Amino acid sequence: MSKLTRAAATAHTLSLAAMEEASRYGTRDAEVEHLLLALTLDADLGGQVLRSLGLGLDRVRDAIDEERATQLAALGVDVSHEPSRIVFHETEGYDWTPQALAVLNRANTRGRDGSSIAVLRALLEEPSGTIDALLAQLGITKPEITAALDRAENLPDAAAASASEILRKVHDAFVPAPLAEVEAFVADPMRIPEWEPSIESIALTDGHWEGRSTSAHPDGRPVEIRDGFHRQLIEQAESGGGVAWRFAYPDTEYANTRVVALHCEPAAGGTQLRITLAWERDPTRRPNKVRSFLLRPVFRVLLYTQLTQIASGIARAFR
Repeated sequence: MSKLTRAAATAHTLSLAAMEEASRYGTRDAEVEHLLLALTLDADLGGQVLRSLGLGLDRVRDAIDEERATQLAALGVDVSHEPSRIVFHETEGYDWTPQALAVLNRANTRGRDGSSIAVLRALLEEPSGTIDALLAQLGITKPEITAALDRAENLPDAAAASASEILRKVHDAFVPAPLAEVEAFVADPMRIPEWEPSIESIALTDGHWEGRSTSAHPDGRPVEIRDGFHRQLIEQAESGGGVAWRFAYPDTEYANTRVVALHCEPAAGGTQLRITLAWERDPTRRPNKVRSFLLRPVFRVLLYTQLTQIASGIARAFR
């Protein structure tokens, strides 16, 4: 993975998680504290370092709530507002604050590579005092985190194991829940609509799992569904460990079948999840090699988008 590609992937993943956390408070502005929360969910070394130090999602959330209440109490304001569920995927208009955006920019300058470790180092340098106050609430110092980062940079990165082909891609994610709970969740066909954005509902029909394709966006706007794509047949596939689901469109001969494989491993503070998304071509159809080559960048973006949506949906169910 090139430096530019890795930096873009890291920024996208952190932005998604941070803005999901911001949406719990009904705000559209993702602050530096939301960036810290996003890093606790990071699957790569930045998140692994935080979780190894006991800085998981729930603990950092509590510290942010306590610090916010302390600041408002000093102003004579009594706040009893409790955060709600994540609504980022149902709303729009989110953006980084200038302070948070400056952190992401610093992670890509001064010889840094834009990785989650680089973002965490840049966050520790953030001058507003917000991170200093939160670390004080958490009972940990910047030198302790920096020392752990120094040690971690000598370890293999989870992102390095990811592979990409024209119709197959692997993505690593972190889920803040015990291994057994995550395994049960991804193995339950009735919960597929919670993480697979193309499926609206599932029913058992004539001994087969049948999914109805999503007919509306989260904000209520209708989804235009082409003829032959209104229903999907869902069955378990060979996975070589973990669980895999095959999604096929039985009402059209022109659609490829896709397979989503999910492999869970225990990790500090939760579960490390590896998601493999592959599109299976119809073996009777002769591929157009020129068109496939020209569309390769489009396919890569599409696969990456689908993978991050799946990862976000699974993690969101436990947040």
